[in-house]
Amino acid sequence: MCRNVLLVEPGYKSLYPPLGLMRISSWHKGMGDDVDFIKENAPQNYFGYVPPILKEKYDLIYITSLFTYHYTHVIDCIRKYQHLYPHAEIKVGGILATLLPDLIKRETGITPHKGLLNEAEKYPPDYSLFPKLRYSITFTTRGCPRKCKYCVVPKIEPKFFVREDWERDIAKQHERIIFWDNNWLYSPNFYEDIKKLKRLDKPYDFNQGLDCRLFDEEKAKLLRQTKIHPLRFAFDSPSQDGYIQKAIRVAKKYGFNDIRVYVLYNSEEEYDTPEFFYYRINELNKLGVAVYPMRYRPIDSTRTHWISPRWDKDVLRGLKLVMVFFYKGGMIKKGRDGFLRIFGENSEEFEQKMKKIKEYDRALWRKKNEKRRS
Repeated sequence: MCRNVLLVEPGYKSLYPPLGLMRISSWHKGMGDDVDFIKENAPQNYFGYVPPILKEKYDLIYITSLFTYHYTHVIDCIRKYQHLYPHAEIKVGGILATLLPDLIKRETGITPHKGLLNEAEKYPPDYSLFPKLRYSITFTTRGCPRKCKYCVVPKIEPKFFVREDWERDIAKQHERIIFWDNNWLYSPNFYEDIKKLKRLDKPYDFNQGLDCRLFDEEKAKLLRQTKIHPLRFAFDSPSQDGYIQKAIRVAKKYGFNDIRVYVLYNSEEEYDTPEFFYYRINELNKLGVAVYPMRYRPIDSTRTHWISPRWDKDVLRGLKLVMVFFYKGGMIKKGRDGFLRIFGENSEEFEQKMKKIKEYDRALWRKKNEKRRS
């Protein structure tokens, strides 16, 4: 029996289309169901998405969720479709739903699905929902053996496993491939994946980064034979110190010029201080790579802004202003003189400079208000 199925992405901003819903679309279309997809508050040219004319009745509605601080968007979206289609079965899943299921149930009465939807995981993404998408999205692995305290992955994907058939997710018409693996270098299929990547001969990106502790000359040499771009790592904790510097030097030895490193800050970990943050960005800048600072938010909190007890709010604000006004794309680009001028020559200067930038911003805000009043 054919069912009417509606897939809904709430109105939060997202850099990528909802992969989970794309798989669900293929799954239900494979069963002969009639599937519609709607993006609430869709931006212009959302990968070629065309809003459908909604049906009077839907039998089944799937609503996805992203980060916990998108809580309001998700709850409002669920309530909207509960009102519009009171007789439909509504299923809620995704990251927020997995991390805060009790909150979802309390606010909407719906018990959400937690983790991956295994039935849909067997199907490739339905790229017809986004006709102007220029890349394919997939995973070669799920989960991560590291189990870092600050990371959401162990809660979303508690088991590390290999996906043997990821090639089915790659569309011929797409120019690139984006992999969302959390730790590809841990995969026992790494060498087999390299062969597949050579055969596909498409540019690709592991956008969650590679584990610098597992990166060596052999892997660098093999990756250089493929079209990976850019090369991404992370320097989030002291356990990566020493390994990240070595990984960058090895990567440069084999001709990788576009290297980008994520740097987590403002987390709940005891070692996460402004001093340690400055140490990391300084080390990376000396090595001439691009640094991508990523501000931490607690994985079980709905608050948009959270301040670690080891960080100062004015330092955090100053850092944000620096990234907005001095660095395109949110990355600290290489250039030693400019780095020292903006961030200082040591951690003490770094904190002082960030606070001064915050004060300067506050003074400009006061002047603007005074002009408005006059």
